[in-house]
Amino acid sequence: MRAAPLRLFILILTGVFVAGCSDSPDVTAPSATGGAPSRQILSAPAPVRVLTRNVPLSTPTSASATIGLWGGRIALPDAGLMIVVPAFALQSPTTITVTAVAGSQVAYEFEPHGTQFLVPIWATQDLSGTSATQGAALYAAYFSNVLDLDLLNGTALVSELFGTTAWGKAVSFPIRHFSGYLIATGRSMDDDVTQ
Repeated sequence: MRAAPLRLFILILTGVFVAGCSDSPDVTAPSATGGAPSRQILSAPAPVRVLTRNVPLSTPTSASATIGLWGGRIALPDAGLMIVVPAFALQSPTTITVTAVAGSQVAYEFEPHGTQFLVPIWATQDLSGTSATQGAALYAAYFSNVLDLDLLNGTALVSELFGTTAWGKAVSFPIRHFSGYLIATGRSMDDDVTQ
């Protein structure tokens, strides 16, 4: 493993440990890129602009791994995604599948749908090859079904928002339960979300 990815992996694990030990409330106002990850549950699904890939994926790309009590990781190198499951996030071995949605949107489906984690897992998205610009506000968002993605308009309907933490040319965010997650972009949360 090269030095830079190893440092990123160690920073992610440290962040997961700190996030898992926090006594802070679960629902707070989302923070901009670079702040500590936070979560906002919306009262109704709201549209966001989705970060795009410079080269769209022609087909969905998937990876699976059986993750046990001691955790593990799943990588989708072609999509720039790394998932780290910390120890004790799952009560029993579970086969987890991550699928990058075909097209230009930076969006993913996670299975088995409905999976809940005892400790949040950590997703890291490499921003190389995306429309992300330096200093842009990026945040993660939860969508319940791939039909919530509007590929023509570059938007999606989401019901939860998560602040992201910047790691060089990547952003990370926690995942507490499964279905779909994406990276959204804009000047601020308020500019991109209509409640």
